[in-house]
Amino acid sequence: MAAIGVLVALCGLGLLVLEAHVPGFGIFGSAGVLALAGGVGLIVDAAGAPLAVALPVALILVLVGAILLLVVGQKVLLSHRLEPQSGPERLPGVPGVVQTWAGDEGQVAADGSLWRARTSFGWQDPAPTAGETIVIDRLDGLTLMVRRPHSWEKDPVWKPSELSL
Repeated sequence: MAAIGVLVALCGLGLLVLEAHVPGFGIFGSAGVLALAGGVGLIVDAAGAPLAVALPVALILVLVGAILLLVVGQKVLLSHRLEPQSGPERLPGVPGVVQTWAGDEGQVAADGSLWRARTSFGWQDPAPTAGETIVIDRLDGLTLMVRRPHSWEKDPVWKPSELSL
């Protein structure tokens, strides 16, 4: 009976690992918690402990596992609401500095990289000059479409302090 308990517990651990790597929406994790608790209950029972000991051990494992699954699930759902921290989705609205410009194209340093850039629709003359601050409007492939910053972007009303998060 102990060998079956070990096998069931290992299957439960395997299902928990599978839940971490495959989008199972909690199904694999729930089955893993139940299998792990059942396996441990079988092991405790095979060790000679009475049912009054094996059952509470298994139930405590189910309770702890369910709480952990709920906490992890909540964190996953909350992470979907966060704005992107890297990649092209993050670039619109990020300021940059013009490095070189000729005609309606140039190079802009933004987000730690040097990008090819063009003026966005509605750019008013004169053309941007080297050292001028611009704001990324959107991406067109690997080319940034840039615009001049609005007055509130240059001099924000609220300035973060050292105590701000």
